[in-house]
Amino acid sequence: MIDHMAGYLKRYEPDDNGLRFQDLVYQGNFKGMEPVPDGILGDKIMRQRAKSKVLEKVSHQDVLRDNFTIDELNDLNNYLAWNIWDVLVMRATEGVSGMIPRQEYEILAFMHEFYRWPEILRMTNDEVGAQAIIDIGKSARREIGTKVNCVHDWCIGAVGFGMGRCGLLALEVIKPQDFVEESNIILKFMQRVLWGKRQDGYILNSQDRYRCLIHDQDFLDTLTPQLEEIEAGSEKHDAFVRFNATAELLAFLDHYDCRLGLGDTGPYPLPDGKVLIVRDLFCNEEVYHWSDVCDHEKVPHAYTMLVVLDAAKMGLEEIRVNDISTTFTRPKNYIPYITAGAVFVREKWNTPMSEVYSVPIKDLAPRLHGVQQATLKLYTKTSRMSRRQLITNGMYDYYIEMILPHLRLAGTYEKACKEYDFWEIDHRISDYYYDITKRGFAQATVPQKIFSGEGYLPFPDNVDPRRSKYFWD
Repeated sequence: MIDHMAGYLKRYEPDDNGLRFQDLVYQGNFKGMEPVPDGILGDKIMRQRAKSKVLEKVSHQDVLRDNFTIDELNDLNNYLAWNIWDVLVMRATEGVSGMIPRQEYEILAFMHEFYRWPEILRMTNDEVGAQAIIDIGKSARREIGTKVNCVHDWCIGAVGFGMGRCGLLALEVIKPQDFVEESNIILKFMQRVLWGKRQDGYILNSQDRYRCLIHDQDFLDTLTPQLEEIEAGSEKHDAFVRFNATAELLAFLDHYDCRLGLGDTGPYPLPDGKVLIVRDLFCNEEVYHWSDVCDHEKVPHAYTMLVVLDAAKMGLEEIRVNDISTTFTRPKNYIPYITAGAVFVREKWNTPMSEVYSVPIKDLAPRLHGVQQATLKLYTKTSRMSRRQLITNGMYDYYIEMILPHLRLAGTYEKACKEYDFWEIDHRISDYYYDITKRGFAQATVPQKIFSGEGYLPFPDNVDPRRSKYFWD
């Protein structure tokens, strides 16, 4: 057993470079240098090329400091660009939907976030203070069914700053020296939340060999007694896997065909050598008007699945919980090696953890039916919407959703809505709606800039850290 498990355990040794999950390589802003691969080796190379120490373990005082240096901003810009590439190439075709114009709503949302988030995040930081932002991240250590998770936290910087700035640069409506101060606000908010959540000095899973071991052990110990043994090929195994897949589909659709409805943490080692993945599936987000079909079927805010894998039988060589909350393994198919599981329910986003309850696998059938009916109704509702409505809803899913969990816990969501017009669409973004389909901008130009990394232009070395954009051309 130890020999079989040694493969994936070797990934956690300092000198190990991990496996290659795909053959593509990344160039980015490192013209004339060797391209960078994916995975553990890619992370090592990116950190070696950094000019500052912002990608190493940082201290509490570092995180409390309000401003990054220009070198730190550029190191974060370069690393996030590689990290975005690293997660996207694993699921490149996912961005195309037959029903929802994802590429169009994504690029509009990216740019909208870059324009609008800074003042809302600054207001939130001013209202509660830097330590409270760190504590929001920390709260995830003792909760399940929380959207303060790696994909939402990562999106603040990777999407709102990284891809938003990349899109605006590609559209040639901003220059590399613009919005430096606003970029700092977004990235500092991201750093504080992620640092508070991890509590190990890092901010991203990729910096820790793709581990997201955020839950305190004594908290996990309150969940694992609910695990039920599952035999491969049994009716119980089929029921558990079917419920996971069906709830995941609804979580995906309720969040407009994207991964904001999913959230994995782990892999947590168990005493018997097996590994545990904790998976949140957010099936009903009350802030969206289209979730009324989920309310009608009494679908809760979140189901949490505890999934135990037999690493020895699987011959597990590497497991990654990446920064968009998704688990990848080698070998790829881990479903036959699920040996135990549990299902928990969180009725509302703010349901206290003391009221989160488990459901025996044998009792999942009525809940499965409710999830299936909500999914069918949501498909029907979505199919009747116009292209403009679909893009607008998708924009909200990104622009609102990615910072919604943090504003809720900070108590600033209502203020953002009433005093900062959170749900309004900036007139510049409204104008860009007509530009993104020209010359293949959304379908070709932006994906090429993002996947190659060449669109993440650095800030000039001598730029003033306080610089914004003070004229419109």
